Formats: sequence, C-alpha cells, structure tokens
Amino acid sequence: MGLRISEKILRGILIVLILLSIVFSYNIWLAPTNRTPNVNSNTQTINNLEQNYAKATDSYLPIRGIWDLDGQKFQTNSENLLATAQARLTEADYGELSIVAQGEAEMQNYYQVNRGMELNYEGQFSLAEYLKVFDIPINIDNFDQPNRIRFNKIQIDFENNHIRFLNYARQTVYQGDITFSTNTLQDIYENNQSRFIPMTEENQIIPRLLQTEGNIRLKRYNYILTTQSYSLFRNAFFREPVGAKGQENEQGVQSFVSGQEELILNDDQRTVDFSGELPKDVQSDSIYAQTFGYVSRLGTGVGNLRYFDREGGQITYRTFVEGYPIFSESDKGKMVVTIGDAQNDEAKSVAIQMSMDTVQVPIPSDEEIELSSSLEMENQLVYAGLDIDKVESYIIGYTWSDVDGANRLVSLTPEWYVKYDGNWFAASQLMASVTEVSNGF
Repeated sequence: MGLRISEKILRGILIVLILLSIVFSYNIWLAPTNRTPNVNSNTQTINNLEQNYAKATDSYLPIRGIWDLDGQKFQTNSENLLATAQARLTEADYGELSIVAQGEAEMQNYYQVNRGMELNYEGQFSLAEYLKVFDIPINIDNFDQPNRIRFNKIQIDFENNHIRFLNYARQTVYQGDITFSTNTLQDIYENNQSRFIPMTEENQIIPRLLQTEGNIRLKRYNYILTTQSYSLFRNAFFREPVGAKGQENEQGVQSFVSGQEELILNDDQRTVDFSGELPKDVQSDSIYAQTFGYVSRLGTGVGNLRYFDREGGQITYRTFVEGYPIFSESDKGKMVVTIGDAQNDEAKSVAIQMSMDTVQVPIPSDEEIELSSSLEMENQLVYAGLDIDKVESYIIGYTWSDVDGANRLVSLTPEWYVKYDGNWFAASQLMASVTEVSNGF
C-alpha cells in the first residue's frame, strides 16, 4: 500500500515538473514550437537580444584537469573547480614563451610533471584565443605567426615554475616562466578531494592519457525534454533577425530567408539547419571566434554548450552535464559549425547543424552507474578485435536516450566514449559492431 502511494506521489511530482517546464518555455520564448504565429511577419518583436549571452569563459573552459601531487595524480571534470583554477592563473605573472621541445622524442619528456597541474582540451585550441578569453598576460608576439599556434594541454610545473602549452599534432612544447603561489592551485584539490578521480600512469596505451585507478561510479540523470521555438535560432543566427521572412510547408518544415542566409527547422525530426555568409567584421578572425558568435547568442537556451573538438574548418560544441559531454545517435546535445573558405572575392560561408531539443530541468535521482576502469575498457576493445592503434582518445560521456513510456523525459547515462579512426563512438557500440563501424557521434 505504501509503495503504491509513493509511486502516485512520484508520478504527481513528475507531472507537475513537466507542466512547469512547458509553462516556463512558453513564457521565455512566447510560443511553443507546435504553434507558429505568423512566421511571415517581419515586424515581430525581437526580445532580449542583448541578454542571456553565453560567456566565452564558459564555452572555452578546459574539459578536465589533473593535479599531480606527491607522486599521485587526480582528475576532475568539475566546471566550478576548473573555472577556479583558471581564475588563479589569471592572477599570475608570466615570462616570454619559447619552444623547448619539437618531435616525439623530445616531447615525451613533457607528457607528465611530478608536481603540478594540467588543464586539457579534447580538440586543439588557439593559444591567442585562450590568452584573450581568459585574460592571461602572456605576450606571444615574438613568434612569426602567433595566431596560428594551437595546443591541447596547459601544464603548470610547480617545481620549476613553468607554464607549458603542448601541441600533440605538431609535437611541440611552448614554455615560459610563471610567478604565483602554487598553494592557490593545490588548495583546490585539498579542499575538494571527493570531486577528484584517482589516476595512474601505469599501462598507458596512449602516452598522453592517464588510466583511472579503478572503476568509476557516476550518477544517472533524468531530465525533462525542452523543445526550443524557432525564434531562438532565428534571433541567434541571422544578422538581421527582424528582416528574416518565413514560411511553413505541409510537412511541418519551417524556413526563414534573409539575403544569403537561410534557416530550416524540421518539427518532425527536431533538426535545425542554417547556412549563410560570415559577417564582414569576423572574416579575418580565428575559426573559434567566428563560430562562438553563434554559440554566444544562443545563451543558455540549448544548455551548457562548450567547445569539444575541431576537424579542419568544422567546430563541434557539445552540451555538458556535470562536467561531461552529451552524446546521442540523433545528434542531440551537439552543435556543429562549419566555416567554408572564401571563393574568389566572396565572403566565407557558415553552416550550422543542431537539434531543437535540449535538457534543462533535472529530476532528482540517486541512481548510480558503475563504469569499468579505462584500462579494462581498452582491453575489452582489444578482445573484441578492434585495432587499438586507431584509438585516438577516450572520455566519459553521457548518452542521451528517451525514457520508454514517459513522454518528454530523457535519460542521461554515463559510459565510455572512444575516438576511433577519427570518429566518436560509445565503447559498447564499438565492441558490439566491430565490422559495422560507421560515422560515429
């Protein structure tokens, strides 16, 4: 009897949360997506265009940090702790950078430090953009092409008072002096030990990636699904949103056009596709600055979008939950921005693909999932017949899946993800379909 009452109470709470989500979405965006009031109107009020902008310090925050203390290594994905560490670096004084290692043999000496801290990006990031975004007072004008320097890892060496930027693709290490109190960084670990995962250098398959010491327990989350209206994307992507004229066809596809810009929203597939030309004032900027303008104007409407990876002219941003990226077979929780080269005297092109769906309202849960250690996961890949030399990276991510029998409810389950032969896959997917590896996530 008590169990039935508890189930009824839980069901009632869930219904209330869903209703609140709908009400909030309506109030914020004026109209739900299944209603399109006069999409041809070019006089509809554009509300709050100067509010709710995403910050570059949030979108370009490193995705994981490692503290190397007294021979032990600890990793955290906590956004709060990483932001705090980044703020401490802003307060330091720095010397001029120089190249101290080139080539694999020399670079191997800098993969790890005995005492220090590391901040890691998954994809390469621009050094010039990093210094500008986080207000780090390092002058790099002594290099011939400073705006072309990129890196994957920031390394703070407590023993030698050095800061280093490591670029794995070019096998190059940039180093400079740093002057500050190392206690300000050590205290972040000492005061938050429960938010760190023990790591080890033993049995490394990829030299730059540490192994977890053991299995990992992380929470499974349930979220209420939120579908954003067309106005959010129109206001964020068009240079002049008021002038974008729209129409809706019989298949429920809405489109907006203004000059060379076009936005297509498919209500059935919940997809967003935008194409156009880059504004003139950002044509000469880095690809990171060019793409961030679109991310910034989305604000928090599609969750916590952060830079994840880069392939040529394509930047991938992902929604992060509790410091971990979301993956989905239908590309939910993902924003891909592609910058095309200018042809003749024409402007550079931009193309954006993402989903109208996002997760914003969490439902409390104490359920935990135990993941195998990273070494065991890699061994399972080998046993399944995969070529371990094609494994480029791995990370814990949250898998987006709809909850059966529960409308507008999403489950986020932690699992290992592997970058294999250039694409991201769930480790379980790789092992289950060795002969059918396709395009990844």
